[in-house]
Amino acid sequence: MEQKTTQKIALDSCVVIEIIEKQGFAYKLKNSLKGKPVRLVLCDVVLNEVQRVRGFTAAEVISKISGLVGKKVEISSIDDEQKIIAESITAQYQFCHRGDNLILALCKAMDFVLLTFDRMLLKACEFAGVRAFHPKWQEVSRIV
Repeated sequence: MEQKTTQKIALDSCVVIEIIEKQGFAYKLKNSLKGKPVRLVLCDVVLNEVQRVRGFTAAEVISKISGLVGKKVEISSIDDEQKIIAESITAQYQFCHRGDNLILALCKAMDFVLLTFDRMLLKACEFAGVRAFHPKWQEVSRIV
């Protein structure tokens, strides 16, 4: 019997906000991930950004995302090694600003797939060799 590995999908802050504020999007995402061995990942940078922009606490975000999408959510923190990688990413791809560079470094180090609406971040992922996609351009279930 073939064992399925769990794919981890990191959510960018714009996707988190979209899921929470537009439940139609959450429903589509939930349906596309149904039956797939997937875990959603929120990094501390994303949680801080969502709290700064929308005022949701980390606990509220985790609860809402898990409930709306129906998948387990885990938290991942950026470590010192990933911060060094992030600085080199910014030096190499100057359009990748602080925050995005940290998310990109985390995804690269942990082999996460990134889900984002940010076109510049998608371009940086392409250059850096990180799997990423725009949820309205591609069917999520075909990526995972």
